[in-house]
Amino acid sequence: MRYKRHFYTNTQPKITEEKIGMDLIRTLNEELLGSKTKNSPLFPNITLETIFRNSLNCKLIKSTERRQVFYIQTSKGDYFLKLSHLIRTKDRLRHRILPWRRWAEWRNLHKLIMLGVETAKPVVKGEKQGLRPTSFFIVTKKVDGTSLNEKIIPDPENLGKFLATLHLRGIYHADFHPENIIIKPNGQSCLIDVQEVYILRRLPRWLRVSNLGKLFFGFISNRQEHPWLTELLGAYNQLFKNKVKLSEVERACQKHRKRYYRSRAKRCCKNSSEFAVVKLKGINGYKRKDFQWGKKEIEEAIQLGERIKEDRVIAYKNVCVKIHEKRIFHRDRCLACWINSRVLEVRSIPVPKSLGYYRINKKSFFFSEFIKDGTSLNEYLSSIRDIKNKRIAIRKLALWVKKIHDRNVWQRDFNSDNVLYKKGNFILIDLDSVRIKKLSEKRKITNLSQLNASLSNAITYKDRLRFFHYYSLEEKPSWHKRRSIYKKIWEITRTKKTEFFGLDLDKLSCRKPLSIS
Repeated sequence: MRYKRHFYTNTQPKITEEKIGMDLIRTLNEELLGSKTKNSPLFPNITLETIFRNSLNCKLIKSTERRQVFYIQTSKGDYFLKLSHLIRTKDRLRHRILPWRRWAEWRNLHKLIMLGVETAKPVVKGEKQGLRPTSFFIVTKKVDGTSLNEKIIPDPENLGKFLATLHLRGIYHADFHPENIIIKPNGQSCLIDVQEVYILRRLPRWLRVSNLGKLFFGFISNRQEHPWLTELLGAYNQLFKNKVKLSEVERACQKHRKRYYRSRAKRCCKNSSEFAVVKLKGINGYKRKDFQWGKKEIEEAIQLGERIKEDRVIAYKNVCVKIHEKRIFHRDRCLACWINSRVLEVRSIPVPKSLGYYRINKKSFFFSEFIKDGTSLNEYLSSIRDIKNKRIAIRKLALWVKKIHDRNVWQRDFNSDNVLYKKGNFILIDLDSVRIKKLSEKRKITNLSQLNASLSNAITYKDRLRFFHYYSLEEKPSWHKRRSIYKKIWEITRTKKTEFFGLDLDKLSCRKPLSIS
């Protein structure tokens, strides 16, 4: 009996997974039944019906309102099915005016194969028949290998020569990022997702630089080492007389980064796959699609919620509610929190998850995740007694602050109460004071002074010197410059009211701050 129970427990998840896969196949078969299809000359005998008939399992690997990607396993090979839906009026209009764009990926796959470029092989395309087609699809063979997005480190020489070959043949990929390159088991590179590929007679140099900049931006996001990128560019330049400099690619990378940050941040104020514009009776604003609060929940939060900052910040049911009453010539603090939360999230700076922003009568509300077990930065650092652990924490904090400044984030009220610590992460809160702009040395010094003045006497002079050392480690300033900056930090610190944070400068232990060596 024990053996039977053990056997049943192990096989149950497998049966459930297979059942879900076969249900998905049946649903797809019903949805695409009667579609007008066309086979690729590469696979004239493989039809959509054949693929569904021989299918063993099916998984939905990507899903948005307008596009779904299915991974279909069959007894005769694996396939990807990309199903696109024309939901919005502007999409239908665009496809009516430019019908050739619908099959851009299909044509590009065949052209790349003719040019001798490794890519996914097209199998079947189709669209639902009717006066106005509402959906269309394309089926491709699965490419065995690993995506560059999975933080693998491929041979830079092979990859550099592959990129050079693409550009020599006039191939420009407008959506060029590591996820669209597969490294096969034999080390060969393969191009996928070629909807935005354009084939020109000759690729101008500025387009080559821009394309490399976009790819490098993806690699840097995946924390690839700088020497590896230099080696890749060296291999790329071997096939060109007019060499591309690393500094040019870095500038192009910066442009793509700014464009990426700007486009992603704007999505929180539009209807998108993640966010929605709210236009209800008495309520206007924006929210995440999975956030369902209305007037009733807001009234409950105001009556029953826990007061964190008088009546301005309330915690209720794991949601933190910030309330701002509108006044003439005053900006909307809640709207600023909503936008800044998304801006920082895009820049990979930890913040509480934003949930929504509502305007009701003369009040505005910002909803975010309530961090229950978070500890204020001052309390966390002051509680560490072990010297080694304190050094690790200070180093981590210094690198985190450096990352914030490097990404042009200026928190005008950068004290320890506006930073929480939870499970090894520092989290920035109270975001209405955040500005996105290039930080001058003066602003960086002001930020460091605010942080310095809001840490208790448990953080010694040595600890503070150590923090500044780690913060400035990458820039490697001279001894005189370091001393000058540190003096300014302490001059500003002495003008602050530090008693609230438990900092008494007269009782601060260890040597004086100006004797830096």
